[in-house]
Amino acid sequence: MKSTSDIQVHFNCHQCETDIRVTFRTQQFTTLQCPRCQYSHSLMKPTIGQEILLDWEKEAAFQKIRADQIEHDKMELMLLVIKVVELLTWRDEGNGQVRAIETLRQWLLLNGVPKALVELLDARGPDGSSPTEHRV
Repeated sequence: MKSTSDIQVHFNCHQCETDIRVTFRTQQFTTLQCPRCQYSHSLMKPTIGQEILLDWEKEAAFQKIRADQIEHDKMELMLLVIKVVELLTWRDEGNGQVRAIETLRQWLLLNGVPKALVELLDARGPDGSSPTEHRV
């Protein structure tokens, strides 16, 4: 019975074109002679076994996690935009705009957006008040 780590190699002799088959089990290197012309062949075990399959599985899992995170980020951004639009369309003498800016600023702070962008939303208005301060 063959184990899952056995790797079979098939090639033609360089001298007489005889079909040669080798099975690598635990060894990484082997030397053999052609049964027909006695030409000596040295072979290394190919790295197409479990190592590469595991690398591909890890890469696939990483890409899936990354795609899921991108999808989650898009959903979070869409929810933020909807919330800001709702706040901006309130008829409450400007408090909706102030709350929209506060909501946007909080989201930016929680999601690691560059500090300069957060500071832009915290800039003082022409009347000296901050857009995040409620006017009385």
